[in-house]
Formats: sequence, structure tokens, C-alpha cells
Amino acid sequence: MGPSRYKVHHSVVLLLVCLLPLTTAEAAPPDDCLAYAYTESEHHAFLIQENSSNFGLTLKVKTDCERVSLWVDGYLVTTSNESYFEFEIEQGVHNITLEAEGFTGHYERVSFYPDRLNWEFEWLELSGANVEYITSSEADLKENWASFLSVIIAWFLSTYVFWQLVQAYVQRNFIEEVTN
Repeated sequence: MGPSRYKVHHSVVLLLVCLLPLTTAEAAPPDDCLAYAYTESEHHAFLIQENSSNFGLTLKVKTDCERVSLWVDGYLVTTSNESYFEFEIEQGVHNITLEAEGFTGHYERVSFYPDRLNWEFEWLELSGANVEYITSSEADLKENWASFLSVIIAWFLSTYVFWQLVQAYVQRNFIEEVTN
């Protein structure tokens, strides 16, 4: 009873091991495709993902799918059969979805900011750090006044210091006459 029972279990295990690769090979989905989106600012690319901050307002989509659909905030904005396409997106926070046969990518709370040069200029305007320009004649006038006042201050300080040295010398060498 012991040796035959062992052979039966051994045969069942061997049969299962032989069938295992066949079942896993059939479970693989056929012809999956991939799509991704990104923005660019100068020489930097920003991949679209959940809670990401992206600079540049041109959304670029690359795919190897036959057909891909782009959804922004629940609205279908474009469908393309091309492997690459672009879409102009508004500044702000959006929910982005890329859909194709065999692929769905959903990205929530994706922040889009203008290109670096644009937002830097707007930030300077909004922060009140505006630069105020003056004319060349006004700059020359201010330069002349600064030179004149510098000469007066230098003369006053040198005269004051010299006067203090003279006073110290006189006080140290002062001889008082005493009369009876």
C-alpha cells in the first residue's frame, strides 16, 4: 500500500508540472499596446503621472497603439491613429486619461504650468518686483550729486579727525602758570 500510493502522487505532480507552462502561456493578453504623455520646457521633459507638476502647455502623446483617445477632465478632446500627436492644454489642474484597445492610463490631479520663461515673467509682475528704469541724464545727475556729497563728507571727516589730533596734542602739552 505504501509504495503504490507514492507512485500515484508522484505521477500526479509530474502531470501538473507538465501542464503548468501551457496554462500560463494562454493567460498572456495578446497585442497589448502602450501610450504615454509628457510636456516639455526648454530641454526638460515632464512625464504625466498622478499628482505631477508639468511645465509647458503642449501635451505630447506617444503610442504604439493603433488608435488612442485623450480625455481631459472627463471630456473626449481628441482621438488619433498616429504614433505621435500634440494637444494644447490650459494651465491648471486636470484629470488626464489615455485610452486604447488593451491600454488605459488614468492620471488624476496633474498640474500644468506655462513654459519657464512665461511663468517667470508673470511671477515678477505679480510679486511687485517690477524693475524701474531711469534715463541716462537722470543717472548722470545722481552720480554727480553722489560725488559732490562724498567730497564734502570726506573733507568734514578729515578736518574733524585732524582737529581732534591737534586738540589732544595741545591738551597733553598744555602748561599752566601758577601764580602766588
